[in-house]
Order: sequence, then structure tokens, then C-alpha cells
Amino acid sequence: MEPKKPVTYKELAHEYSRRTFNKLFTKITGFVYLKNDLINDPNLVTQALLKRCPEGVLRGYAALKQRGYQLLDDQWMPIISVSGDLNRRDCSRGEILRRIEPENTLLSGNIRFVNDVQAIQDVFDLHSLNDFEDQVALIDHLIRQRPELFQELIQEPKLKKHTQYANPFAESPQESRLRVRLHSLGYHGFIPQIHVEYDGQSYFLDLADPLWQVALEYNGGWHYTSEQREKDSHRKNALKSAGWDVLEVTSKTLQNPNSWNNLIQQINSSLRRKQAQRRRRLPMQTVG
Repeated sequence: MEPKKPVTYKELAHEYSRRTFNKLFTKITGFVYLKNDLINDPNLVTQALLKRCPEGVLRGYAALKQRGYQLLDDQWMPIISVSGDLNRRDCSRGEILRRIEPENTLLSGNIRFVNDVQAIQDVFDLHSLNDFEDQVALIDHLIRQRPELFQELIQEPKLKKHTQYANPFAESPQESRLRVRLHSLGYHGFIPQIHVEYDGQSYFLDLADPLWQVALEYNGGWHYTSEQREKDSHRKNALKSAGWDVLEVTSKTLQNPNSWNNLIQQINSSLRRKQAQRRRRLPMQTVG
């Protein structure tokens, strides 16, 4: 049975010739290999890097995974750092960095890794997650799994701006990106997962301004089945009857400038109409 873990040729020399071994296995780093169909598994690649460098410290995504977080990116590759190592260590998957020993490392068994706050900064810096909307989406995803992480992030000056935008109630990265973009434009009234009760039914809105009753619903690909579209139509009609304006958002809305501008126009139109209705319902003012 072929191994589903990092191996060396020496460990399998009794089963394979060197030529056969090289056909079936790919070198990850140094003398450590993985079977060809396993080389994109980041967890196994992490094990391979640690087999090469047992003293290594897990950074970024690898540290978060070791902590038990579910990650947004299934294609991440691990990064570990080794202090005081002057020799270059090439990798076909993942990366081994020469770094000064990081502060506040944690230990699980024999595996060392940076704490959560440092791991998030590593993702931004070492894994090149540069877009602010994506960064907040990751933080939303993590604090949803571990709410106390938010208080730790507040203490880190480099993440102060992120914590001003973060919200653990966002249920998808797309919702997070939409919220961050709106808040950056001054639409601070839109908050995630607003609860609405109407006609005996309970609804949770992706992103909504509860004061003016304007809601944004993100529709992914699965919303375009005939069955789901029928449910969405019933939901939208019910919310409309309850006094809500419901605007649909798709991936195109976030990616296409014209589609985004059109959404902003729809939001402004709904807000102006709702505000005008409110003014008409205000009590008559008299001169004192």
C-alpha cells in the first residue's frame, strides 16, 4: 500500500527502485517526498516541511490550520520559518524561510507555531493577501469561529483599521467584501444578518439597513436553479410586503464597475424614497 504521508527514499528502498520511486513520488524539500497525487494537499506538505525542519515554526495559514480554524482558501501552501539557518532550503511546494525567532510561539505536541494575531499578519505579508476587503473577509471568517479573537486583534496596532470593519455575523466572504466596500463609502447603516418576522415566517437578511428597511441579498450560483429562484421570489415578495426594499447582488456587482455603480444608484434611490416617506409622516410643526 502506497503511503499517504511524507517519506524518504530510504524508508521505501525495500519496495521501490530509485527509478520507480522517482516516477511515483515528488520531492517536496531536501530528501522528503510525497506521492504524486498528494502534492497539493497543504496539510501533507506541512508535514513534509516539518520532517525536513523539525525545529521550524508554522506561519500564516499553516499556523491557523494547526490551531483548528477552517480556512477560506483551500489552495494555500504552508510557510515555516527557521531561525539561525544560513543554508538555503528549496521547496517544490510551500516555503521555508530564514527568520528571526518569532515572539509568542505556541506548542502543540512537538509542533511550534505563531499565535493567531501573528498568523493573520503573516497571511497578509507572507501569503500576499493584499486586498483590504479580502483581509477583513478572512478576519470575519476567523472571529466567527473564535469570537474572543476579536479582543486580541484590537490590541494589535497594525490591525486597528481591520477591527473597525470586522463583523463576526457575516456568513460568507462575499457578504464581508460587500459590507466593507459600502462602509468605506459611508453607508454605515448596513449590517449583516438582520432578523425580520413577517406573516409567521422568519427571515435573515444578508446585509440590511434596519432604519430605512433597505436590504442587499447576495445571490451565488446556486440561487439560479428554478427551485431556488422560486423560493427567492417568494422571500422577496414577503419582505416587500413587510416594507423592505430588497436589492440583489452578484459576483458581477462586486467585480464590474458599471454594475457596482448601478447598485449604488439603486441604494441611493431607495434611501431617498424611504427618507421622503418618513418626512411626510412627521407630525406637523408649529411656530413657537
